Amino acid sequence: MIGRTQPEGAPMKIVQISDTHLSARGGRTQQNFELVVDYVNNQVRPDLVVHSGDIVIIHPDDVDDRAHAHTLMQRFTAPVLVVPGNHDIGEPGSAPWQGIGVTDERIAAFETVWGPDHWRHDADNWTVLGLNSELFGSGLDRETRQWAWIEDVAADVPESQRVIVFLHKPIWSAVDEPVGHAVDIGESRTRLLTALGKVSLAAVGSGHLHCYRQTRRGDTLEVWAPSTGFVAGDGDALPGPLHQLGIVEYDCTDGVVRASYRSVPGLDDVTAGAVPEVTEAIDALGHRAVG
Repeated sequence: MIGRTQPEGAPMKIVQISDTHLSARGGRTQQNFELVVDYVNNQVRPDLVVHSGDIVIIHPDDVDDRAHAHTLMQRFTAPVLVVPGNHDIGEPGSAPWQGIGVTDERIAAFETVWGPDHWRHDADNWTVLGLNSELFGSGLDRETRQWAWIEDVAADVPESQRVIVFLHKPIWSAVDEPVGHAVDIGESRTRLLTALGKVSLAAVGSGHLHCYRQTRRGDTLEVWAPSTGFVAGDGDALPGPLHQLGIVEYDCTDGVVRASYRSVPGLDDVTAGAVPEVTEAIDALGHRAVG
């Protein structure tokens, strides 16, 4: 999906939202999302909105949640591009969360509604790439095709272009110690950074961790976007980052990316346990397994 073309030399403004966890049953995550849409449309007015995954509340196979989330996303006035999260298509590895692994069928269902799971958006002297982090280490044929696409894009992007990458899980290691679930892309990191080393990588934006942080990785700005739905609970929160709901605004001017956390008025920094729609969706996983 190609949005508005920037005039030559014009700055570009991107808003990143993440981990909306929207349900067809509505509830608090939808109320938060509606506040975000109003704030983005009327206060920030970006050129592009990027959703970095976990669009739906919990389970990738819930058709109603996916369709409802798609309807809600149409409320943004700026063009919207999305990449999938683990709750949208499942995740790779031998022990995915709640046994929900990434599959061709789940990705195909995602793409039917949202379009390609990885994409390229060019605007003036900027190239924005969206990657499917849940393919890395999956062993699916789709992973092979995404690697080939990444290599082709890296070879095709002119040296004059600055590149911004969005994906659900962070590229770089998020924590020093194992925490029992996948928090970054793991061993695929080295290969991906080698491929991206061929372009002028200005910034990488990810989600998944439900907190905000930015740091420098050499010449590249790394950003963790907060959730709009709920913050991590006491047992899951990483030490250090900002544990508040909100969005990230990227000011892309003269080849430089500046990222800023934006607090959206009215959002309540609740944990998942305080959102009935989330707890009920998690409880329903047991019924799915039995069924």
